[in-house]
Amino acid sequence: MTSTADSHERPTGSRGFPTVGSIVHGEDHIGRAGEIGVLRARLLASATNAGATAVVGPPRIGKSSLAYHTFMRDEVRAEHPRLLPVWINLRTQTSAEHLFRKLTADVWDLLEESGDDTAVRATERHYRRVESTYGDWQLLQDSTQRFLQRVRRHGYKVVLILDEFDSARDVFKTHPGGFQSLRELAYNPDWRIGLVTTSRRELREIVDNTDPAESTFPGIFREVYLSCFDDDELVELISRLPGHCDTPTELHKILMELTGGHPYLASAVLERLGDMGRPVTAANMARAVDESRPQIHNYYRDLEQLLSGDGRFQTLLEILIGPQITATPEDVELLRHQGLIHSEGERYRAFSEHFAAHLAMVHRRSDYWHTWSHLERSLRHFVEDKLVERYGRDWAASLVLKQPTLTEIIEKCQQAQQKEQHTFGALASRSLLDFTYPKDLYALMAKHWDLFGPVLGKQKGYWAERFDVLAKVRNPIAHNRMNALTPADRSLFQAYCAELLALLETHPAPELPPTG
Repeated sequence: MTSTADSHERPTGSRGFPTVGSIVHGEDHIGRAGEIGVLRARLLASATNAGATAVVGPPRIGKSSLAYHTFMRDEVRAEHPRLLPVWINLRTQTSAEHLFRKLTADVWDLLEESGDDTAVRATERHYRRVESTYGDWQLLQDSTQRFLQRVRRHGYKVVLILDEFDSARDVFKTHPGGFQSLRELAYNPDWRIGLVTTSRRELREIVDNTDPAESTFPGIFREVYLSCFDDDELVELISRLPGHCDTPTELHKILMELTGGHPYLASAVLERLGDMGRPVTAANMARAVDESRPQIHNYYRDLEQLLSGDGRFQTLLEILIGPQITATPEDVELLRHQGLIHSEGERYRAFSEHFAAHLAMVHRRSDYWHTWSHLERSLRHFVEDKLVERYGRDWAASLVLKQPTLTEIIEKCQQAQQKEQHTFGALASRSLLDFTYPKDLYALMAKHWDLFGPVLGKQKGYWAERFDVLAKVRNPIAHNRMNALTPADRSLFQAYCAELLALLETHPAPELPPTG
């Protein structure tokens, strides 16, 4: 049946404990009353009009289940007999043209199934025109609009659910204006359809990463953010567990600490617990938690990969562990809306205690030396280019004449360079600044603040404090003595490295002047 999810079978559900990772609907669906209310009000309340709505949330939080439960069930069709719901997993579509063809084909199938011969006869010619249009994207859009217009005139309302909408970045890249074409279907009153998207990212981010020129597309949407279950919803999920639970309060506490009420993670534990038979004991709970850990950690890795791809994983670490260098109030609000963090007084906490501990472990295991090596190379290159810009290629000789207080640094570097040349010959570094340390680099910059200040953008004292931390941390890192550093030292080191790297990446070094 064409109105189902893009698989060949409609997900089935009988009251009980839902299968982990599947679309959950009907009596198996739990909670989300507020979100369901928003979707129904925007897309089902009116017989003819419908609004565009985006369901946004982290992976496996229940976005697809929410959309399917609200629009695709037979009970919803019975309640709204003029509703034509079309479900398309956008990841399965190869182009915007493919998407438009599938939309019209599924609407046509639903119209035929309705038994409304009058509507079928009135729209068939327009559907056949869509069906026969190939190679002309503009004509396909026009034909699709005319077909949907005729469907609408016969009192039917099309609601298109685009699951996995993050894939729009791939689907629409071959059709400039693809977002605008989709917007036109949901915006123009002559053929307006209801439009629902489910995605891990906000629509604005998806559009900006695909075609920033189509900035008006997110403007017609209301975004509904989906996060973890609240206490009552988690209690209901626990109640679906087969058999008697001697300590439901204790199980609730364990699941909140471990999963924060995340539906997928909590279900993973409960499914294993249910497989162990009755009654539910403390020993079985501990065993279920232990057996679920690999699945939970796999989820964390997926989430980290998603956030890192958007540049938000470091932001999450800054907000939860600190210090906040690049994180903005907008970042905080977005992560809060997505349910990954929540406020607790003046602080923010991860969605679960277990995830918070995982983030702290990731933070401790960061590749400090790799980070520092990258920064040290970039910083030395940046400083040398600025000195060449001021003094020319033989900058060292000119510098000691103009800035005699820096003579000791230059001579120390020259001695180290000569020693390396004696030992390694042609393999030795030709850059004098390769033999500097953090405080050396800062001293060179401080004496030429007219060159470096405009790029760094802060007062000398601000950067003096940061280079003191870098100098303090560098040697323990270089000699693998991380235990000599406090957690605060490590956090500051990572934050200051990130801050400097961000500045250096936005101010590429100039070309060296030609020799001779």
